[in-house]
Amino acid sequence: MAESVEHAFLSDSILSILEGTSQSRLYAYKEADRKRFDFACDLATNWRRAISGQTLWKHTEGIDKDIRMLLSEAESEVLIYVARTTMKNKAVLHEAISDYKRTGLASKLDRLRVFWVPEDFDADSEEHRALVYSDLQASVSKDLLLSVVLGGITARDVTSFATWSGAVGLSLAALAEVGNSGFQNYTSFGKRVGSSAGPVKERIIRLSLTGFIERTADTARSGSVYEVSPKGYALMDLCGRLSAERKKCGLVDPGLRYVCSLLGIEPENVNLWSLFPGWVRDSSPKNWDGVGVPIRQPGDVSYRLAMEIDAALNSWGTSLPDPCYEIPDVVS
Repeated sequence: MAESVEHAFLSDSILSILEGTSQSRLYAYKEADRKRFDFACDLATNWRRAISGQTLWKHTEGIDKDIRMLLSEAESEVLIYVARTTMKNKAVLHEAISDYKRTGLASKLDRLRVFWVPEDFDADSEEHRALVYSDLQASVSKDLLLSVVLGGITARDVTSFATWSGAVGLSLAALAEVGNSGFQNYTSFGKRVGSSAGPVKERIIRLSLTGFIERTADTARSGSVYEVSPKGYALMDLCGRLSAERKKCGLVDPGLRYVCSLLGIEPENVNLWSLFPGWVRDSSPKNWDGVGVPIRQPGDVSYRLAMEIDAALNSWGTSLPDPCYEIPDVVS
């Protein structure tokens, strides 16, 4: 049976959203062999995630089969189900999920993400397509891109990190050093970073409490051993991308701009380029005072993040990644 226009639009939209945001270079995207599914792709940072998905539009009786087929897929770490929101559809989906829980297979449900679409969606309407795409983009961004692909990082995490008190740049320098060489004790770590043990200890505790670093499973080593978490790597990649884009006067690429918007960052207000000699004033007067100096508030999160990046690079000698993830072709 030929799929409906709505069915095709929804499947294609999920892939389009994931591919579009990958322009940020914070992760790599590649469409995969769909096999039994309506859509599939691979995403990668310093790990690789296979994603498979099904779309339901007309046939409620297919929900149970779709869910069981998705949950039986062993090779995909993320499973997406896009479905028409009706009471009958929700009831059938609830029953299928309840069956899995009753049979002791509840752990398989952790991979499943369900996105509902209004039942009166008409793919022939340009207005409907725009609204549904926007809603899907918001849902996928929250429940997949931020929570899974970018390690669970939130706007609150970025605000907390950017506004910590103390030596500017030391937080990012400490995070990068944990990524480069690990951490075992404050004294040796402080020497590597170029700081005394006291400020370093404060940063390590904060990074740990906010989930940017985490204890390793290496029980053979003594002391507090840390490594950068997926959330921490996402933050370092984000700072590296903003640093690499500093010559663009805040006019970063659309994918990076979109991720920044999810995290409460305004690229124009980051303006890392304005902290360096040789910057050029743009033509818009909205961010400038009468003498051509950017107007910034002390509590501006974006500007504080710019200061953190600049100080880490220039005061603490930190090297930040300019991520360029790739997904190699599978050779059979």
